[in-house]
Amino acid sequence: MSDRVKVILNHRHDYYDRSQIPTRRPFYEAAFEQFAGEGRNIQIAMGFKRFLAEKKILICEHDILAGFAYRYTYKPSFPFDLPDDYDPLYRPPAGIDTFQEAEDAIVANGFADDSSQAEEMRTFAKCVSKWFYKHWETGHIIPGYEMLINTGFGGLADQARRRLAETDESREPALRAMLVCLEAASGYILRYADFAKGLAEKTEDPAYKAHLVKMEDCLRHIAHGPARTFLEAVQLIWLAHEMLYAENFPASLSFGRMDQYLYPFYINDLKSGELTEAGAADILDALWIKFGITLHGYQNITIGGLNERGEYASNELTIMMLRSSRKTLFDQPLLCLRYHESMPDDVWRESVELLRTGIGLPAIFIDEFCIRAKKRMGHSPEDAANYALVGCVEMACPGKEYAKTEALRINTGKILEIMFFNGKSNCLGSTGIIGNAVDQSLKLTDDSGEDYVYPLFTGYRIDAIDDFRAMLDWYKEELKAHLAYAMTSINRLDSALPLCYPTPFLSVLIEGCIGSGKDVTAGGAKYNNSGVNLCGLPNVADSLAAVQKLVFEDKRYTLRDFQDAMKADYVGYEDMLDAIAHDCPKFGNDLGAVDDIMAELVAAAESVVDGFGNPRGGHWQMGLYSVEDHVKMGINTGALPDGKRKGEALASAVSPVQGKDVHGPTAAVNSLLKTDLSAATNGMVLDIKFSPSFFDKTSHHQALRMLIQAYAQQGGGEIQFNVVDRETLLDAQVHPERHKDLVVRVSGFSAYFTSLIRETQDEIIKRTEHARV
Repeated sequence: MSDRVKVILNHRHDYYDRSQIPTRRPFYEAAFEQFAGEGRNIQIAMGFKRFLAEKKILICEHDILAGFAYRYTYKPSFPFDLPDDYDPLYRPPAGIDTFQEAEDAIVANGFADDSSQAEEMRTFAKCVSKWFYKHWETGHIIPGYEMLINTGFGGLADQARRRLAETDESREPALRAMLVCLEAASGYILRYADFAKGLAEKTEDPAYKAHLVKMEDCLRHIAHGPARTFLEAVQLIWLAHEMLYAENFPASLSFGRMDQYLYPFYINDLKSGELTEAGAADILDALWIKFGITLHGYQNITIGGLNERGEYASNELTIMMLRSSRKTLFDQPLLCLRYHESMPDDVWRESVELLRTGIGLPAIFIDEFCIRAKKRMGHSPEDAANYALVGCVEMACPGKEYAKTEALRINTGKILEIMFFNGKSNCLGSTGIIGNAVDQSLKLTDDSGEDYVYPLFTGYRIDAIDDFRAMLDWYKEELKAHLAYAMTSINRLDSALPLCYPTPFLSVLIEGCIGSGKDVTAGGAKYNNSGVNLCGLPNVADSLAAVQKLVFEDKRYTLRDFQDAMKADYVGYEDMLDAIAHDCPKFGNDLGAVDDIMAELVAAAESVVDGFGNPRGGHWQMGLYSVEDHVKMGINTGALPDGKRKGEALASAVSPVQGKDVHGPTAAVNSLLKTDLSAATNGMVLDIKFSPSFFDKTSHHQALRMLIQAYAQQGGGEIQFNVVDRETLLDAQVHPERHKDLVVRVSGFSAYFTSLIRETQDEIIKRTEHARV
């Protein structure tokens, strides 16, 4: 890292300004009032324009790039619950007001207030509030940065004007809103140009003055025109990202294959003498520092991978980006490496060096799996080959897809819990996080009222089950019914988005929106899908295997015994816990009895999700990953037949239950590969934890690559690695001040360990730590 970048790095925390958090809202409220008769597209666009014209901007002293990502609240343009003041150094306590969303959807869909549809929407919102389901909006998309740097805001504005001149009345509001946003974006960048000019006039440092003069020229050009140089391309990407934060909550706004679309600018600048390799590295390092300012932003960059001709397409920027992550050691940006057996050795060597730092990067994505998944979802061969990762592990087409990958998550463990208790929660009194509460001190109350009664969709009850096949089939029917119910609810929310919460600035960065005259929320993108993700399946598989073994095969216990034990949270049932722990098969150990159950559960879910449509003309796609929600859903889930205690975390994604994989990572991989993972078209996670000493032997590096290659050949999709020892994590809990920079892999993303809630920390510590492949 150069001395210049070290200065930027050392001062990166100097510019946080919590007074900026509430500044966005008044501009939007005034625009909503003034343009009340214009419709929501124009109201939001005018709020965006006014905010960009007045919001605080910043060029940090001696920074290579202009700009700074401040934090804001997001009402009234979206029903996000965020406090007006919080420490911007840390993740804000954010949540969607799904009750408000549900009421908006009831009105937008024309449901009578006392209709069955309205009641279903309110029940759905209740389920979200208690972590039975998880629902998220905004973000989780890859804007068309490649299109932007090659077209410019001025070029996009020209397209919008031409389309507006020929459009019919129905498309006019959306196009007008997009044009307002494009002109506002150009004006915003010109504000930065004037800022740079002012700084240049004041400084007495000749070198800094020359840099600011060059920065001003860059900014004045990219305010309207496409990028001419590598620096201009990076600067334009950052400022567009910064403006997206002004419109959208900063959640998983990702960047696509940055090493690919920046490469032509890099090569041209090298040839012309405009840039050196060291200069390019400084620019990328400065960009990485800007990403690192937004904690838990899930800003994903994809590197490497096959091109449309089937050739592996790494280049010098691929290596530089791996090194930028190794130099900064931040949790952001998330770095995803597209893997193919033809990947050059230098990319693998540099990836190993990054992995051994312990920050959980890069995550490995298998090209054959991911390209096949995108084709299955209707992508052209060219677009499928150009897939990139959004947020955590979700495959998407950069600049062309609005996939809503985090629209829905189902707590599969909670379904099993309420089957044992006739639809009632067995988690009353748990110290837990309520789904969308801003106040994280809220507790689940010891209350048996309607707030803790959930839908059971079949006529079965636990007392009527007399064989294991009936139990398994019952669970599958409930799982499928909950999927259909929740996806239908999200579709109703989706139908309300264009009327209530359009995003016109995001729309201009997605191919198809200007051409179709539709906001991205109304189906303007080329590809439109929705994601539903399953959480806790390994717990369910282990639970059903325990019931099969102890109730129906060995006949040591009855289902009523399990019910009593779960109700007591296994207090007084230590013998049963011992039998579950030592006498029952566990997923992740290459044991058919439980692995086959997992495969059957995934197939059952796929049978509902596959072909389920959404209002934007796309389809639903299933994910097998959990972000951090396996912890939060686990907090709000009672005891389960696998021995999980009340409030304990569920398994991470489709990784084995913490500490239950005792036969090494190869056995864990083999267990998972018995499931048809092609169902996971929205992404999946397999997390494996190694001790740091594993990487001390170069022979282990090759063994790890062989494991990944075998995983790829047998149909695997994603694999990620935690490289940290238990003792370090335990010390970080006791002495967090000593480990402020400790980064770990959670489930699809990396994060500062001390920024995680205690339950997530405990879950990571409990994972099996491997010293060999």
